[in-house]
Amino acid sequence: MILQNIMFFKFIFKKKKKKIQEKSEQKLDMKKWMSLTKEERLQIDFKEKNKIMRKKKELLKSIREEYIKITKKNS
Repeated sequence: MILQNIMFFKFIFKKKKKKIQEKSEQKLDMKKWMSLTKEERLQIDFKEKNKIMRKKKELLKSIREEYIKITKKNS
């Protein structure tokens, strides 16, 4: 019981620590972002959008495959 509580609190504190680090990284990124030229910002934005789109497509594909497997099992 005590061990479970300890693990639970460790988990909570780890999450908080990560959030604090992410916030500080976002501030630095904003400063860097503002120092870039318009063309550089557009280029970075385009790359990020493509990266996110690929991830979404992969996720959707895996969801469809799982759905097909589930429907075949139930048939």
